[in-house]
Amino acid sequence: MYFEAIVLYHSTQTYTAFSIRTESDQFMMVYASNQPSQFDEAVLDRIDEMVEFDLPGEHERRKMIAMYIEKYLLNPPGRWAKKVTTVDIGDEEIERVVKETEGFSGRAISKLAIAWQAAAYGTDGAILDQETFFKTVQNHKKSMAQKDDWMKHAMERAHLLTEDR
Repeated sequence: MYFEAIVLYHSTQTYTAFSIRTESDQFMMVYASNQPSQFDEAVLDRIDEMVEFDLPGEHERRKMIAMYIEKYLLNPPGRWAKKVTTVDIGDEEIERVVKETEGFSGRAISKLAIAWQAAAYGTDGAILDQETFFKTVQNHKKSMAQKDDWMKHAMERAHLLTEDR
């Protein structure tokens, strides 16, 4: 029997996949964590392989942004989802967002597109204009920075609580 679990770790710099093998080929488990240091020693001891994936580069971000604009704005899934009308948002504006999203993970880009959709749904007619398009990017970046700050403080507090005195 053979068992393999892939553990994905996301930091602001890379994704890391951990591979764990045991004796079963009946299923695969996938774990995700942005705090792999909190894994139990027994789990860490069973990691056989580790693979790092860099955050998306400019080319990948361009493709993801285009894909998520299509998915969440232009042709949203679901019977009740509204199509969003974009105003004054073209290749030049998208290219600017590609540059401004350096350091974003794929998940962060997906959440940004969902935030664009929510901003449009908050208007009469589901309209996303250029100003709101860029303002949403800035708000999303601030939100991500706040979350990073909270995580930093939580780690500092955890360290203070666990250090020997």
